[in-house]
Amino acid sequence: MNLSTAALAILFIASLAILIMALDLSVDAALALRISPLFFTSALLVLAALLPAQVVAELGTGHYHLADYFLHTPLLAFIAYLLVLLFLEGVLARKLSKLKKKQLGENSVKESVDNLPDGICFSKLDGTPLLVNRQMQEISYQVFGKKIVNDLLCARDIETNRIRPRTKILQREPLIIASNSKVWQIKIIHHGLVKETLAYDITLEWALYEEIEKMTRANQRMNAELKAYQEKIGEYTRQKEILQAKIKIHDRLGQALIYFRRYLEKSEKTPEDRRRLETLWRECLILFDEEDEAPKAASAWDKFISTAKAIGVDVMVEGDVPASEEDQALLVDLVHEALNNAIRHGHAKKIWITLKDRGPTFSCTIKNDGNLPTGPVEEKGGLKNMRQRLAYYDGTLAVRRESLFQLDLSWSKGGFRDL
Repeated sequence: MNLSTAALAILFIASLAILIMALDLSVDAALALRISPLFFTSALLVLAALLPAQVVAELGTGHYHLADYFLHTPLLAFIAYLLVLLFLEGVLARKLSKLKKKQLGENSVKESVDNLPDGICFSKLDGTPLLVNRQMQEISYQVFGKKIVNDLLCARDIETNRIRPRTKILQREPLIIASNSKVWQIKIIHHGLVKETLAYDITLEWALYEEIEKMTRANQRMNAELKAYQEKIGEYTRQKEILQAKIKIHDRLGQALIYFRRYLEKSEKTPEDRRRLETLWRECLILFDEEDEAPKAASAWDKFISTAKAIGVDVMVEGDVPASEEDQALLVDLVHEALNNAIRHGHAKKIWITLKDRGPTFSCTIKNDGNLPTGPVEEKGGLKNMRQRLAYYDGTLAVRRESLFQLDLSWSKGGFRDL
């Protein structure tokens, strides 16, 4: 009764504020829990907060009802009561806050959907949107320049290319759109009477896809070039085989002509000389027979030895011929060429051949008793051909002329080193 009007006004404002907070907490408890001990506690707290506000209001108006029981209550006790109410409201507010975090509210689903990085739109079959998240609305602004009002209209605009200039349709099926430096894949899923439209961010995947497409096109070009290259190699191989056949025929005919010349130069011709000449010409004709196109290297070596003896040249061989067919064929060609040169230029009667297998390489020394050249040896014709053949095998050729004319040959085993 001794309080001033200003003091009563302050107490009334404080009591009213505590009452409003109690009412707000009670409403939150009713929405979250409806019927529970925490809701009843909030209701009791509202009643407890209503009491001081009613007492102070009666003191201010002079109409005492409940105020009669508190006229002699100390002021500090009244303030302590308000502080206790404020503390209890704080405890109740904290418990309600923890409880809300564990429950799904009315906007929880919408907030969760809005925070997704992909676009989502749920709509009716007639295109009316039911739920559209924030990302889908941003995509709609980027592509169409407006919010989604009806997804059927959006699909129609996509079909007719009625989109913003900075937007580009990269693919129709599935629908892929590029906009604002991002690439989106649009997918539609039907759930009965509800349609779900999804927009996935595939910017990184699309960049990788374009890189793979670029590599695929490059590989296709390379495959086409390799195919053409393979055809050229096939043609090159055929031409090389034809050339080798021509060289072999040329060498054999050359041997026959050399012996025929020696036969004509002889003053006394015996039936044995004539028989040898006929045999040599018969072997030359066999080369044109298609059934004898691919003789084995070993038989070719034996045939070379017999041919040399047939034309009156003694061939002494020391060592074994190479094991591989390629090296045997090369040996026969080289010795053929050396024999032709020895007979043609040196009029040789004897030839000594030394063969050595040196592991990765094979060497051959060829000597003849023909006339030694008087001037420097010019590598042309036979010697030039021999050096070129050896180059394919990483081989070497050395010419010596001491007491006898000698050729030192060496090459890597294992076949050609060209294409």
